[in-house]
Amino acid sequence: MPTRVGIIHEDRLAGMWLTPEVISFSGSLLACWLLVRTGQLHGHLTHDLTDGAQKIHEGAVPRIGGIGLASGLILGGATLGHGAALWWIFALGALPAFAAGLWEDLTKTVPVRVRLTATIAAGVLFAEVTGYSLHHLDLWPIDSIIGLPVVAIGFTGLAIGGVANAMNIIDGCNGLAGGTGLILLAAMGCISAVEHDYALVSLILLTMAGVMGFLLINFPHGRIFLGDAGAYALGFLVAAFAIALPARHADVSPAIGLLVVIYPVSETLYSVVRRLSKARTAVSQPDRLHLHSLTFEALKGRIDNPVFRNSLSSVFIWALPLLSALMSFALAWSSVTVVLLAAAANVLLYRLAYAQVLRLTHHPRAPRGKAFNAALMPAPMPSLEIVAAEDSYSGRRTNAKRDRHPSRPNVRYVPLALSKASLWLGQLR
Repeated sequence: MPTRVGIIHEDRLAGMWLTPEVISFSGSLLACWLLVRTGQLHGHLTHDLTDGAQKIHEGAVPRIGGIGLASGLILGGATLGHGAALWWIFALGALPAFAAGLWEDLTKTVPVRVRLTATIAAGVLFAEVTGYSLHHLDLWPIDSIIGLPVVAIGFTGLAIGGVANAMNIIDGCNGLAGGTGLILLAAMGCISAVEHDYALVSLILLTMAGVMGFLLINFPHGRIFLGDAGAYALGFLVAAFAIALPARHADVSPAIGLLVVIYPVSETLYSVVRRLSKARTAVSQPDRLHLHSLTFEALKGRIDNPVFRNSLSSVFIWALPLLSALMSFALAWSSVTVVLLAAAANVLLYRLAYAQVLRLTHHPRAPRGKAFNAALMPAPMPSLEIVAAEDSYSGRRTNAKRDRHPSRPNVRYVPLALSKASLWLGQLR
């Protein structure tokens, strides 16, 4: 017959192994594993194929990892004690974004504007229900505008919707979106712990556990993808925590959320600017000129295994969110000016990294010993040079040949054409 001490010891062990975080992790891991194992049953609806401008993976892969992530978070939330009410408010807010993303994952027919509207509506719902909003930034001209309740709620909706879509944009390599989300959540969890906000800490840990369960199936082999539903849900939660943190603690900089999410935001803004700079190209037009796509191409010839090259691209890019996370924790209690300067520095770092990877991808050194006329030819381009990008929403095909270097005009082909013409005329003599 067990003693009283033995019963207490067993109860504590059971409580340790059945914490909400463990349940969230296990539920997400098991659900993702089951989705992969049963792919032959639902693959006609859920598999992500390799056709498309942004596809760099190998073979057909389920893109409904968001269902696995949501399963873990729901199971873990059901056992949550401290902060349970707040958690279900977060979950309710994420529902429109998750639903729109899941519908796209299953049908591949939901327009971008519809999904963007759904994510913004999710942000508005979150701000309305919780009362957490971006109503001040300690900048007088801006505060006089966003201080109005209606403007604050709308601005919060736009911010959350933007981050949710930004997380979806960076979801292009194995582990990139999940790993980035994990890093950013860890930074906000540390800030919450310093503030002794254990309710928010428990919610962040619950989310991190669910993401880790997904990552064990997704990284490094890419057996399942987050999909739009998972990326939107993860982006929503990251943005919601980033807004709730300064709203719950006045001593935390109101601009700290921007610094936390500056990497996915930089990728999104630069993508918009790049596409707007190209004639007859819609902002929603997919391409293979994201930082992760270029990194994948830059590693070609150095790493033969495409799956390993895919995952290694994420490892390299994780340095950007890791830096912003460390800076966020260090500057969380600094002035808005300092935080905004740090965010600007991260944007500049992203741009420098992009330029460096673009140089490695688009301008490889020409081999020595070539004939003069061969030397006049442009350096061989990677497979992304000419991409017939199918826009699934408008059905219009575009030729991305002009995208050899989107950051400046492609003027080097003018003297090249003149040189080739002179050689051709010399042969006619």
